[in-house]
Amino acid sequence: MNSDNSKLIITPLGAGNEVGRSCILLQFQEKQIMFDCGIHMNKENKGVMALPYFNKIDKIEDIDLILITHFHLDHCGALPYFLKNYKFKGKIYMTTPTKEIYGLVLKDSIKVKSEDFSQDLINEQSIEQSLKNIDCIDYDQEIHYQGIKLKCYNAGHVLGAAMFMVEIDGVRVLYTGDYSTEKERHLRPAQLPLEKIHVLIVEATYGDTQHETRTKREENFLKEIVSTLNGGGNVLLPVFATGRCHELLIILDEYWSKNPLVQQFPIYSTCTLAIKCTHIFQKHFNKLGNKYHKGENLFKFNHINTKKHLQDILNNPKPKVVMASPGLLQSGHSKQIYEYWCKDEKNQVIITGPAVQGTIAHQLIHNPEPDIKIRPAQISFSAHADYLQTSSFIDSLRPQHVILVHGTQHKCRDLQKKIEINFKDIVEKVWAPENQKQVELSFQRSSVSQAGCKAIGELGNQIENFIITFQEKHNQHKIDEETVESMADCTCCTNDLYFNGVLLNTEHGFMLVDETDKETLQQYGIEQNQIYNQMYIPLQCSLEQVFNYVQELNPEAQFHPDDSLIVVKDLEIRVPVSSVLLQFKWISSPKTDDLADSLAFFLSNVNQNKLNDEELLKDKQKGLIKVLQKTEFQTEIIENKLNVKNKNQVFIQVDLNTLNPSVVAEETQENKNIIKRAQTIIESYLSSYL
Repeated sequence: MNSDNSKLIITPLGAGNEVGRSCILLQFQEKQIMFDCGIHMNKENKGVMALPYFNKIDKIEDIDLILITHFHLDHCGALPYFLKNYKFKGKIYMTTPTKEIYGLVLKDSIKVKSEDFSQDLINEQSIEQSLKNIDCIDYDQEIHYQGIKLKCYNAGHVLGAAMFMVEIDGVRVLYTGDYSTEKERHLRPAQLPLEKIHVLIVEATYGDTQHETRTKREENFLKEIVSTLNGGGNVLLPVFATGRCHELLIILDEYWSKNPLVQQFPIYSTCTLAIKCTHIFQKHFNKLGNKYHKGENLFKFNHINTKKHLQDILNNPKPKVVMASPGLLQSGHSKQIYEYWCKDEKNQVIITGPAVQGTIAHQLIHNPEPDIKIRPAQISFSAHADYLQTSSFIDSLRPQHVILVHGTQHKCRDLQKKIEINFKDIVEKVWAPENQKQVELSFQRSSVSQAGCKAIGELGNQIENFIITFQEKHNQHKIDEETVESMADCTCCTNDLYFNGVLLNTEHGFMLVDETDKETLQQYGIEQNQIYNQMYIPLQCSLEQVFNYVQELNPEAQFHPDDSLIVVKDLEIRVPVSSVLLQFKWISSPKTDDLADSLAFFLSNVNQNKLNDEELLKDKQKGLIKVLQKTEFQTEIIENKLNVKNKNQVFIQVDLNTLNPSVVAEETQENKNIIKRAQTIIESYLSSYL
């Protein structure tokens, strides 16, 4: 067995001694993996300066994998730019919820004229193109790609957030991204991988500090809000629309429901993106916290108003709570509201996450300008690990090496020193590299990766046929170690080739047996069983309508009307004879169990969601007509079309079903100015309607 010392190299292209533009490059055994591809969020880094140091990569075309942990811009915002401007040929993985929200977040970012994110870097076309290149992975799913074993785990940070473990030649590296092991109302805490981890790349956002208990933070949070409201002031809660927003809305709505005295004070959420994402949260309810699994719909709010225009909110003289994005006050509604309220000492702004250097939020907390009278407070609900969580993680995983990223230099150094002292008997070395500084680690080739294994039965025949095909294509007659390595790298033979089997540790050594080879498995005392599951939910519409809803989520669904049957992969959905119930039936497996749970929950709530959408559409229609009538334009409704007129000439028609405007007047030079004014009024209203 050959002894081979190989260098494993880890290079922060972003997030090295900083919070922002997370992008970590791993190189080992001629494999390259990029963890995250984010942008910087502070106002000092604009345009290309907000990007990771892509120029540090020698051969971008040699990168095998890009693994995106979650949908926050500082972890995924540079991906469309990277794919558009560089010759990347590998695969991109993220979880399904991350992919669904990723597109919404990026498209929203280019609509907002932000000081910290240049619209020149990405556009809608580059976002759409990037979505086509993304593959999805589920928690606990294992994928093998070009000699790399890949697995992901729930990170607990936001819906769909993942930690990625990669294994190359027996060496396992775990990248946490942003993670939290704290229990929340709507999210599960991060998983603890059971595998032996050699290298842990972990966030250092909070350094060696420790959060107050969750109970204490919630008490302080609500106490600050109620005190300000009773004093006649307003409370601004800047949040990231796709992060803490949902958790804080649940906390506020729960408190307002239990305390009638505060119900006189309205709560507004101007986070339109959060509202758009709510149906995605509900669709993936199997990834949410325990309360959801007990049947509670946490996103049915009784005291949260999401249907008000921003100016109407600001004009309301009552003391109020307003939740607005983004969380660092650098742009959008949160900045507008802050500027409107910041000169009044009765008002308060509560920063609910880490205040990144170079942002208004950071300046407000640490060094506010003299004329700023609004009272700042920082109470963290950021779902980032503190020292207690990180130390517990290290104690359980017991990695040889720990590499700290996603923290300021001060936080990284503090955490590094504390880990070195408290884990000197477990961790060989703790690293806190700056951007572009390489960490080089030496690992001896794993004896496990060299162990022999004999494939028998039908699986042996499949592998033998594969070897024959390889020999014929490459005129190779001798199979030795060098040939086996070249076979693994041969994309013309190995693309889309997978061998599924059961690994047996027998007295004759390791054997790989096809999972359908029942006779061989029985010889070794292995019995196979199948568990059939079924459940029922109320049928709230026709089976054809059910199919339409199901097909929206799963395009591969098939409808068999003669049998009153819908088939989605291994799941059957049908209506038993003379029944008002919808029956779900399937052979139990982790994927099909999740599929059944998600579809059942979605279909149970689809009527209510549809009703809410119809109410929201009616509100938008009425509001648009009201806004137009306050201008030079007149309106009339004919056949579900809203005609926008000026001096009895129709210039624009708005489809009242979709609210999509279209120009109907001839675009003469005189008309162009009128059309442009009408378009501006309509677009401004629709984009700011909450």
